[in-house]
Amino acid sequence: MSDQPQYPPQYPYGQLPQYPSMSGDYQVPQPVFQLAPDGRPLSNAGARLGARVIDGLIQFVLLIAGGFVVGMAVKLISYLTGDQSPVLVVVAVVGITAVVVVSQYAYEVEVPLRWNGQTPGKRMLKIAIAPLEPGARLSRGQLAGRWGLVLLFNLLANCYIGLIDPLWCLWDKPYRQCLHDKPAKTVVVRLAA
Repeated sequence: MSDQPQYPPQYPYGQLPQYPSMSGDYQVPQPVFQLAPDGRPLSNAGARLGARVIDGLIQFVLLIAGGFVVGMAVKLISYLTGDQSPVLVVVAVVGITAVVVVSQYAYEVEVPLRWNGQTPGKRMLKIAIAPLEPGARLSRGQLAGRWGLVLLFNLLANCYIGLIDPLWCLWDKPYRQCLHDKPAKTVVVRLAA
């Protein structure tokens, strides 16, 4: 072992280092970085929320564009067939639902899979999804599992139960995981600037 201190210093959970002060009776607690199992610092809830807001805005714009395309397709079908039947409404609903599901899947699963665990919002705020197991690669199954649970909790948000998922990282110990991170065995880490 070397005499060099570890960076960042590691302390037992819940304990802060104590440093002597000038007067001797007051000790200033120093910030403690919570670390992922691979040694990277964990993201805080504010960065996760900021990334979610940015990603939500981007997804909203993509969904508006997708809805416009589906609307134009339905209008074109109606024009070509001269039909005003209720089937067009079904086609429109199915088309918009497909656009929503496919675009969200691509954004929340395929983009992070190719961008080392980052969506555009996470990339802007320099955070990333990482596997809980050190040295493991992030898999499509983990990302799809996270996405599926987020969808489930979003459906439950209408009765406020779903709000537990994103708030869970505020009190989760030791890895600041949201509920959708737990079955997927993922954490969100801060990246070097």
